[in-house]
Amino acid sequence: MTLAQLKLSEGEPFRQLYAIYAASITPREQKPEDWLRAMVRAPEYRVWIAKGGSRVLGFSILFLPPAAGFALLEYMAVTPERRGQGLGGKLFRRTANHAATPQGRKLPVLLEIDSEREASSDRTIRKSRERFYRRLGCMKIAGLRYFMPLHGVGPAPEMDLMVYGAEPRLPRGDLKRWLETIYRDVYHCSPDDPRIAQMLQPLPDPVLVE
Repeated sequence: MTLAQLKLSEGEPFRQLYAIYAASITPREQKPEDWLRAMVRAPEYRVWIAKGGSRVLGFSILFLPPAAGFALLEYMAVTPERRGQGLGGKLFRRTANHAATPQGRKLPVLLEIDSEREASSDRTIRKSRERFYRRLGCMKIAGLRYFMPLHGVGPAPEMDLMVYGAEPRLPRGDLKRWLETIYRDVYHCSPDDPRIAQMLQPLPDPVLVE
């Protein structure tokens, strides 16, 4: 596997990436194709493709807001036939290594995952996905019921927020700043969105990561 940053939103590599994206990401949580093309070109994003020869086997999209003190693994997926072979873990680790400041300081990486709290038809898959990330060293922000503000058909699923490379106690002010940045810059919502206060209200300070 080779990992390369995708810098062009046209051409065969993007077409293959988008095919994996459309087949792997729950439709309710997908962004429009033109949003993904804009992310490839945006300076605060790093879009990585894992290749075997000329074929794209997987991809990851990392949001790195300047001076915000964190990164967000917005999407990651591999082709169905390569799942369960260790490619996803390698892709995650290599992507997380790029979550750093220009000076080389490692940043905590946030991940949005569908919660197994919800009695959904894909609950088994949700549990498996959380176990996958925990094996890689990710932990859950305890007590946070995460509201993804992506517009779509039907209600948003119950979600959790996981984090990789964070201390076990997180100042609530840091979490507030992270949520405001995600709402504003990832989903084009107001940083004063009342859902942020609703998420933070029941949490202690500091927030536990476990």
